[in-house]
Formats: sequence, C-alpha cells, structure tokens
Amino acid sequence: MNPTMLLRRLRRLWLPYRPFCSNDIDPNQPEDPAAYPLPPADQVRVLPIPRHPIFPKHPVRFRLNTESFNSLIDDPTNSVVGAFVRKQVAKAELEQGQVLHTIHSLSDVAKVFNVGSLCETSFNRFHRTVTLTPISRIRLTDVIPSAVRERFPMAHFSRFPSQHTSVQTPQDKQLMKTLFTTVEDLRALLSQQELHTAEVIADRFDMKLDEDLLDYVGVMMSYMVDADKVQKVFETETISERIQATLALLQEHARLRVSMRELQSEANSKMSKNHEEHVYRDILGLVKNKLGMDKDEKETLKAKYKQNLEGKTVPLHVQKIIDEELDRFQTIDKHSSEFHVIRTYLDWLTCLPYGVSTQETLDLEKAKAILDRDHFGMKDVKDRIIEFIAVSKLRGSAGGKILCFTGPPGVGKTSVAKSIAEALNRKYYRISLGGLDDVAELKGHRRTYVGAQPGKIISALKQCASENPVLLIDEIDKVGRRNFQGSPENALLEVLDPQQNSAFNDHYLDTTVDLSKVLFLCTANLTDDISPVLMDRMETIEVKGYTAEEKMEIFDKHLWTRTLKEMALEPHIGLFSITQEAKEVLIRDYCREAGVRKLQKLLQRILEKVAVKVLQQVHSTVDPATLKDYAGQPPFSSKRLYEVLPVGVVMGLAYTSMGGSTLYVEVVKSGFGKDAKGELKTTGNLKSVMQESIQIAYTYAKSLAFAKKNDYFDSASLHLHFPEGATPKDGPSAGVTITTALLSIAFNSPVMVDLAMTGEISLTGKVLAIGGLKEKVVAARRDSVKTVIIPAANKHSWEELPETLKTGLTVHLADSYEDVLKVALPSIHSS
Repeated sequence: MNPTMLLRRLRRLWLPYRPFCSNDIDPNQPEDPAAYPLPPADQVRVLPIPRHPIFPKHPVRFRLNTESFNSLIDDPTNSVVGAFVRKQVAKAELEQGQVLHTIHSLSDVAKVFNVGSLCETSFNRFHRTVTLTPISRIRLTDVIPSAVRERFPMAHFSRFPSQHTSVQTPQDKQLMKTLFTTVEDLRALLSQQELHTAEVIADRFDMKLDEDLLDYVGVMMSYMVDADKVQKVFETETISERIQATLALLQEHARLRVSMRELQSEANSKMSKNHEEHVYRDILGLVKNKLGMDKDEKETLKAKYKQNLEGKTVPLHVQKIIDEELDRFQTIDKHSSEFHVIRTYLDWLTCLPYGVSTQETLDLEKAKAILDRDHFGMKDVKDRIIEFIAVSKLRGSAGGKILCFTGPPGVGKTSVAKSIAEALNRKYYRISLGGLDDVAELKGHRRTYVGAQPGKIISALKQCASENPVLLIDEIDKVGRRNFQGSPENALLEVLDPQQNSAFNDHYLDTTVDLSKVLFLCTANLTDDISPVLMDRMETIEVKGYTAEEKMEIFDKHLWTRTLKEMALEPHIGLFSITQEAKEVLIRDYCREAGVRKLQKLLQRILEKVAVKVLQQVHSTVDPATLKDYAGQPPFSSKRLYEVLPVGVVMGLAYTSMGGSTLYVEVVKSGFGKDAKGELKTTGNLKSVMQESIQIAYTYAKSLAFAKKNDYFDSASLHLHFPEGATPKDGPSAGVTITTALLSIAFNSPVMVDLAMTGEISLTGKVLAIGGLKEKVVAARRDSVKTVIIPAANKHSWEELPETLKTGLTVHLADSYEDVLKVALPSIHSS
C-alpha cells in the first residue's frame, strides 16, 4: 500500500474521534484579566446561558442549534462574548431536557441577569458547540440598537474591579477559616459521584489563594443550589461582601444536607427494622409450623367459635356453612389475606343469637302503667298499643304486624317505642334511616369488597344478643330513593313484610336469617313521603300534637323534674321559681309547635341562666315580665294579623309537619281600566297541590257567581296571596277558604267575625275530608276563634277530640259549599 492511501485511511479513522480529543478546554488560562484585550468600543455579543453563571477557571461547553451556531460563527466579533444567565426557563424546555446545555436565541436583554462573564470562545463545527472560557465579570450598561433582528444582541458593558487582593481585615480572615471548615464538613456529606466531581473541579484552583477558594465554592454551589442564589453571590463587588455571601450560601446548603441525611437515615432505619421484623415473623412461622404450634392457634380460634355457638339453636343451613368455613380455615396459611376474611366471617356467623330470646312479658296492666308513666295524653295511641299487646297475649307472642307511628316532631314517637320495649321486656335498638341512600347500609356489603361488613339489621341482632328485640326504624319517611347504589326503600320491603322477613338475606352473610320474632316499629313525620307499596306493609298509628293544656301537664309532670335533675339544680330549688303565668306565656308565645321538644330546649335555656344566679346566691323568679331576659323575644305574637277581616280576606286552618297554624288568604283587585283582563295572579310560595286547589276554587267561584248573576270575574284582574311567603305551602285543605275569599271580593261582602274554616272543594262544590283536625282546632283556639267550619266527613274526628279542646268553639259541618256560604257569607247565600 502506498503512503498516500495509508494517510487517507488514517484520516478517515481519525476524523470521527477528533471532537473527543479536542483541547478546547484549557485549564491553564492566564489569571490576569488585563491580559485579554477589550472588544472594540466596549461592545460584546450577549449569550443567554442556562443554569448558572460561569466562574473563573471553569470553562463550560454549550450546544447551539444550526441557525444560532452559523449566526455566531460568522460574526467578526465572536472571539469574545458576554455570558449572562437567563432569569426564567420555559416549562417545555425543562420537560425536554434542552435547557441544561443549550443556548437559545435572545429576543430581550431583560430576560437575563445584568451581571455575567466576559468569555473567550472556542467553536467545534462538528458538534455545533462553543466553549466559553471566563475572562472577567462584567455588567451590562445598555443595548446597542440594530436595524435587523439579531439572534444575540450587541450591548455595552463595564468590567468589575479586579479582586486579585488578599483578605486584609481580621474579621474576613476569621470568616475564611470558617468557610474552609464548612467546605470540609460539606465534603463529608457528598455522595461518591459528587465528591469525584468536586475533586476534578478542585484541580483547576489553587486553594492557597483566597479568591480561588471563593471561586471553587461558587462553582460547587452552582451544581447544588438554585441559579438565583448563586447569581447573588456572583454579583457581589467587594471581597468582603463575597466572603459573607458565599459563607451564608454554603452554610445554608450544609444544613439542608444534614437534615436530608438525618431523614434518610431515619427512613433507612425504619425500613431495616420492618424488614427485620418481617424476616423474624417468617422464621417464627416456620418454627411454629415445624413444632405444630400453628395448628394450636387455629384450634384455639375454632374452640372460640364453638363456644360462641353453645346454647344456641343454629339452623341446619347456617351450621353447614359454619362447618365448611371451619374446614377451609384449618387449611389456609394464617398470613394470607383470605385467612382474615374467613376469620371475620366466622366471627359474625357465630355471634348471632340463634334461638336466644328474652322472656317476653305480655301484661296489660304493666304496659298501661309504663305508658302512663312516660307519656301524658295520647289516649288513642295508648289504647291501640294495649290492643296490640292483648292480641299478642292471645297469640302467645308479639308480632305479625309492623307498627308505624306518624306525627309532627317532638310528640313522643321514639319514646313510645322505648316504652313498648320496656313493657314487653324486650331489648331495644334504634336504627336511623335519615339520609340513608345505600342499600349496603341495610343489607350489608358483598364479601368481595375490602372492609365489607353486614348491614344495620344484622348489627342490631348482634348488639341485642336476642332474636326478639324491638327494632325502631326511625325517620322512615326520610330514607333515600332509587339511585345508582340501589333503592333502600325497596330493600325495606323484605325487612318489614311479615311474610318475607323469616328468610332475610344479608349480602355479607350470604345466607338467610330469621327476623320473624323481631318486633319492628317505625316512625315518620309525613306518610306522604313514604312509598305506597311500603305503607301497605305497615299499620299506621297517628300520634297527634298536644294542646296547650296537655303541654302544661307535660311541663309540670315530666319536663320540669327531668331538666332539674339533668342540670343538678334539685338541691337549689329554693333559690328560683317559675310562675304559672310565665309557663302559659312560654307555651302560647314561644312554643306553638305540635310537640314539646322546643319547650324542653327553652326550659333548659332558662335554667342555664338560673344556674348562674344560683352560683351567685341570688334568688330569681321567672314571670311574664322577666321571661324575655331568660328566653329572649317571643317568636310568635298573641295578636292576630287581622282583628276584623276586610273584604277578600279569610282565615283558614293549615296542618304542617310542625303542627297546626292559622293561614290567611288575601284577594285584592290588581287591574283597573285597560289593565283589567279577567285573570288571577297567585303568590306566597305555593306548591303544586295548592296551585291546583286555587284553580279549582277559582273555577267554582266563577260558576257560582255566574249562577247568582254576578259578572265580576269576567273583567276583574285579581291577585291572590298567602302571607308568610318564606314558608312553603302545600296540601289539599284550603279549597273552601280560597273560594270564600274570591266570592267575598266579588260580592264586596266581608266574612263573619272570628271565623276560620278548612276543607277541600271539588269542581261541583262538594266539601272533601281533611287531615290533622286536632292540630287545626288547637291553632284556632290559640287565635281566639269562636266558629269553625269543617267537612261533614270529619264529624267522627271532631267527636273524638277532648272536651277541653271543643269548649267555647261552635262547629259547622259542611257537606257542600252551600253550607259554607250559609255561615261565612249569609248575604250572598240568601241572594
């Protein structure tokens, strides 16, 4: 082979490796910045470098894209450039990893710090890189305008004063010693890779020189802390300032390293301890398995389950499941997840009260005594409960029916259920369904779910440890409707149906449980919110509200003594008193609801204020004059809204979930002249049923007026309003009241004084039956009404009212609206 061919082949082998053998980075640069001449007119090309500033004796190589590299290498002033750190880095560049070693073009000098390094350049065309060798620190003064858009703008600069001086003051010398000690301490906290990098960088500096030590620390911190903090150190002008800034930054990072080392050591220690415990458990498990001790632990659990079943009559299908699960239990490793699932399942299966019942007492006299002791009034409710117990005594056990107590809040529905449980000598358990919308809360979760457990019914049996408890399903009217988690209301059908609950299937147990011996009692405020299918399974017992006289008896016999005992005021009864007049005002102006719960709360509030005076040894008397100081301003006024009813205004009687109340209907003419269109406008927060009643009443009033040759409705624009618009109003019992108000304004005739009425009207004028008569009569007496009109279909309800409630009231029974018109508007009736 001739020499020419040999040289060509050697050249081909050498060229690819030439960039890696380049001597672009020259650590032996001159130390004196004055050795480098200034660029022409103190101008320099600005390069935006990433990550950290360039310290002396630490050249850095950067990449450029093709356009930027060609632009820079063709620049005649490219021998010396200014390297300035970018202030912000785009998020996309950080994600792509392009920012660490790449220089991008610069559109605005404000995006870089104004203090940087004047650097000599060395280009590598093969890789399009530039090596920047620092000469001195410089500060940008202003940008040189250019007619064309440049990738790297030109700018004027000024050099920093030379710092080739030794430390002079004793304070700076002491700080330098501390700095050197801190550097040594930090080296002990570095990883092997970081320590190797620090040693490579240290070869470029003479550690005997103070300035070299500061530059070395600056370079180290550049790779360890944020660029902003390093830039602040880089920008210091005097050597004293630089020593202080460098030492502060170094000590801060050292403290951070120590904290991280302690946290890492603590985490490693914890992990090591957990691993050690795991190994020991494995060894212990193997030893127990070899010695047969593992089987002994399982045998202990098996004996516990059999002990749970002693004295119980377990159904055959349940016993079969228990035996199968015990066999599986013996073969499964105790450390497996399935072992704990089977163990929990067996705990539930064996703890249920199979065949265990309390001795039931069906004594009518005892039951009557308990009911009279705990509750005042409620004659209908008590009679119905005594009848239920009497039938149960004849049958041999209580059951066969699901009783549902309905009525306003605070009338004693829940406490009645407690009294029934005590009278029957049964365990008592309350299940609240308010807001429940998940079927699994009632029927349990499937065992495939993590943390599965039985439903509330099975939990109640376990809690009571009896097959025949009294389970109160409270607030059944507030249970959730159908959703993606099922329908809890429909799930109750299986529980509350006496024909089905003997084979109740809980999802967790996955077997049938007999609930036929459980006495289920339910409570609800309004039966309208309960599904008709569910209502068909239950027998409703209405718990009516209390009259003022009954509330007074309850106050004296129950609330007063109970509240005194709760607040420990019985020993101090001689230091305070409450007058009879104050009790009457409290019941009349503060507590108009059907129940007595608010009355009890107000009594507690009064006695709390009394307790303060008792501790001060001050005698206090609660009377009508001082009642406002103890209970606040009364929410109700004893004065009626209208003493004399004007034309178009009629007093009705309403029944709400809180009890009875008077309800005024106001009708006025709203259109005059050209605005009169013969239409009806309604306001007062009216719901759908009330809106329908208004339409029916309006139609009937128009037909009755037409029959009596009155054409008022043909052209009159009317506005019908129910006061207290913040209160929602609904229900089918205001028809006769609305009709009377419309006819009153049509014939310009006011209704008789002290009259209230209730009843629904049909399109043909029939007066239909209503509910809540007792509560409505209580509201009428409270407002000093003398005459009431009720539907003739409610005659039996009127006769069942106590005589004390009917005294002083004149009742008129209406079968059709003509009967109402005869009493309320006799002048129209006779026309």
